[in-house]
Amino acid sequence: MKIEPFSIERWFGRYEFTARHNIAESCVKPFTLSELADLCGADVFHGDRPVGLGYTDSRGLPELREEIARLYPGRGPENVLVTAGAIEANFLVFGALLGPGDTVISEFPAYQQLYEVPRSLGAEVKLWHLEAEKGFRADISELEGLVAQGARMIVINHPHNPTGAAIDSGSMAAVCEIAEQRGAYLLSDEVYRGLSLSDAVASPSAQRFSDDAVSVGSMSKAYGLSGLRIGWVVGPGEVIEKCLTLRDYTSICPAGPSQLLAMAALRNAEKVLARNRAIARKNFAILDEWVRANSGLVSYVPPKEGVVAFVKYAPQAPSLDMATEIVTQDGVLVVPGSCFEMEGYFRIGFGGDTATLETGLALLATRLESKLPPRDAR
Repeated sequence: MKIEPFSIERWFGRYEFTARHNIAESCVKPFTLSELADLCGADVFHGDRPVGLGYTDSRGLPELREEIARLYPGRGPENVLVTAGAIEANFLVFGALLGPGDTVISEFPAYQQLYEVPRSLGAEVKLWHLEAEKGFRADISELEGLVAQGARMIVINHPHNPTGAAIDSGSMAAVCEIAEQRGAYLLSDEVYRGLSLSDAVASPSAQRFSDDAVSVGSMSKAYGLSGLRIGWVVGPGEVIEKCLTLRDYTSICPAGPSQLLAMAALRNAEKVLARNRAIARKNFAILDEWVRANSGLVSYVPPKEGVVAFVKYAPQAPSLDMATEIVTQDGVLVVPGSCFEMEGYFRIGFGGDTATLETGLALLATRLESKLPPRDAR
């Protein structure tokens, strides 16, 4: 298997834990164990239940699969495979269902895994471009043109990373219908679902419209529990079986204690998500005001869900050079657009500590201003 380096992960590997002002993360502010215990009460580790440190059911604990299935009405635990994060879930789906010569339609820009892993498996990847001029909304007519010659799989990600774009029910239903008509698998990465920035917007799951769809979820993004490394695949039984067969060669089974904590969070999902939505909405208001106040330096399509925004900057300089200067000189970590093969952008994460966001944005504006020509030369 030959695969390109994972640009964003290599970028984080260099600076994630040393930058003073990290406004690059794609997750909401993580819970501490004590905070989660306070919120979930006796559900954490299920009171007096012994916490085993051995192997668990390779599909995931039955009780956890039941909790996950409840997120997708009409699905049961037999339609769920618990994984080591969404990244393993996506990897298993690709590895189980794709091979050389297959055609994959993937939204773009996107998390690199969603198109690079299919390429590494020998598939031809066609990019379904989400354009800023259209609010990064999914253009169904473009998808219809891309699948006209056939496709093995369609890959979507909503709420979207890196733009925060949502998908409405009509568009999701249309994507599902196209996949079914063409006999293509639909992989819907839904890791930000539930983390809406207003009560009026909420991307639906593909499971609502198609029994054949494959959805991927995670405790990392919307639930603020990235350190648990718990994700899942939800889909038809035959897809779950194929993923399980491949999974025997990867992580074998999910970590037992992490599954118990994930179960506690899901059993208290409304309280967990309420805490996280409050953080996301408060910080989004700060980001939005910053963009408006610095309109000569930055612009964006405001995100609708999640905690990431794709911000276009004014200085004419490569994004990797800019982001490197900003983190090394100012201690502010953002993600260069080059990690998404899109120049002239930064991805900014606004789900973390509010004070860190405010400080980081202020320093970022000062640095961007310094890179512009003198005002009298503009």
